[in-house]
Amino acid sequence: MKSLFFDTGPIISLTTTNLLHLLGKLKEHYDGSFFITKGVRYELIEKPLETKKFKFEALQVVRTIESGIIGMFDDPQLAKNTEHLLELANGCFIARGQPITIVQFAEINTLAGALLKGAECVVIDERTTRLLVENPLRLVKMLKSKLHTRIDVDRKNLMEFTKLAGGLKVIRSVELVAIGFELGLLGEYVTHISHPRRTLLESVLWAVKLQGCAVSDHEIEDLIKIEARRGAV
Repeated sequence: MKSLFFDTGPIISLTTTNLLHLLGKLKEHYDGSFFITKGVRYELIEKPLETKKFKFEALQVVRTIESGIIGMFDDPQLAKNTEHLLELANGCFIARGQPITIVQFAEINTLAGALLKGAECVVIDERTTRLLVENPLRLVKMLKSKLHTRIDVDRKNLMEFTKLAGGLKVIRSVELVAIGFELGLLGEYVTHISHPRRTLLESVLWAVKLQGCAVSDHEIEDLIKIEARRGAV
C-alpha cells in the first residue's frame, strides 16, 4: 500500500493555518496511509503539551491520530537507521575544518521511517533536508552564501547518504494545499468576492509559507499560474 511520511513542519503549518482537516480529505483521495514517527510525535505532541503556547495545536494533532488519519510508524531498526543517516548527513559538509550540523533528529527519523516502509514520498517543509535529498550541490551553494565561507564536501558521507535516501521524493505543505485546492477540497472557503478562487488559492499558499514552509514567492506565483492555465482560478 502507498504511504506518505510527514515531518514535524508540515503538520505544524497545516495546524496553525486551520488546514489540518485537509489531511483527512486528502487521504480519501490518496488511497494510502499517512504516517509519522515517534520523533515527530514528540515534537508535535509531547513537547508542546508541556507548554501553554502550543498546547491546543498539540491536541488537534492528537485528535487527528486518534481518528486514524495519521498512523504511528515504528520498527526495531528505526533508531539505528536514524542515527546512521543523522551521522552521515551532519558529516557531509565542512566549514572552517568542522562538520556542519545541518539536520535534526525528527526530520531524519522521518526519512529513516519512509525508507524502512518503502514509502512513496516524504512531506518536509524544511529547505535544508529537502535539498540534501534532492540537490546537495545546490545546498553547498546555499550554505556558502549563508555562512560566508568555503564549504568542503565529505564525498564519502554524501555518496552514502545519497545512495540510501536520494531516491525519496519530497513534497511540502504548499504542494499539499495546492492539491487540495485542485481537488475542490477547500470549496467551503469560496466566497462572494472578486476572483474568489484565485484569492482562496493565494491565501492558503501564503498561509503555509508564513507558517514555515520553505517556498519562494516565485514558486507561489508559478503554482497560481499552473492553476490558471487549468482554468481552476
